[in-house]
Amino acid sequence: MGRQENIDAIQRAQLRFRVRDLDGYLELYSNSVIHHGFSSRIRPGISGLRGHYTSLLKAFPDMRIEINDIIADGDKVVHRFTFSGTHKGDFLGIPATGKTVSAPGVHIYLFSRGKAAEAWSVFDTFRFLSQMGAVPQLREIKSKSAVK
Repeated sequence: MGRQENIDAIQRAQLRFRVRDLDGYLELYSNSVIHHGFSSRIRPGISGLRGHYTSLLKAFPDMRIEINDIIADGDKVVHRFTFSGTHKGDFLGIPATGKTVSAPGVHIYLFSRGKAAEAWSVFDTFRFLSQMGAVPQLREIKSKSAVK
């Protein structure tokens, strides 16, 4: 597949995800896809990605992944995105907080035979977890260290 076909495949997958068609979204990936980054919990293959996205949707049922930019060259496609959602369920052992979170990230896909065979994710995890209240705010850390 060419550059534009790979871009089109990602845009179709994002539309499927937006309407919560997880099976349609996962058609983007090869059966043996390998995911790098964001979470070492994601096992290789479609079942690993399915588990990851299922847990995200349980924790953030209103989540959105908005593509801000998309660039392609040969068999690689890169997109900058913004994740947003309301923390309404357990995520990584963190009970629901009801807080709305928003954080940026980048996905890089390597296509082979029309499917994403590998994916790399870089995500602002610190901002994401801070907004959920899972890590102390910097001013709290500073004030506690000043007391000592």
